[in-house]
Amino acid sequence: MLPAGSSFLFVIMALLRKLLLLILGLALGVGLGLYLGWVAWPTEFTDANPSILVENYRQDYARMVADAYAADGDLTAAQRRIASLGGDSQEFLLSVTLDAILLGQDEAEIRRLVRLSADLGLSSPAFAPYLAADGAVP
Repeated sequence: MLPAGSSFLFVIMALLRKLLLLILGLALGVGLGLYLGWVAWPTEFTDANPSILVENYRQDYARMVADAYAADGDLTAAQRRIASLGGDSQEFLLSVTLDAILLGQDEAEIRRLVRLSADLGLSSPAFAPYLAADGAVP
């Protein structure tokens, strides 16, 4: 027969074993979940529509369209890209351009935005200094 104190030790060891198995199972589950989510089957976004972007990313997208237009001069592609912003996209481009002017952002960026806006038929008195410096008639 076992001494009286050994049954208590046996119970403690059984609880520790269960606790260790529980912690090991949780760690294994978390590790497997992270592996599956990040390595085996990561989420991939392709062909996302720019109209679903948050406001500041939509502004960044409009700036990138102006950069692309300055680089390639393809007005049709620029119109299509701006239209993909959804809603009143040209009004949005105008507001991004005017915000850039009013906030005194990078002058080269402002010139690209103004050039795109003007070529799309948008106008504002604030455009005049940037169009005149381009050599265009304000």
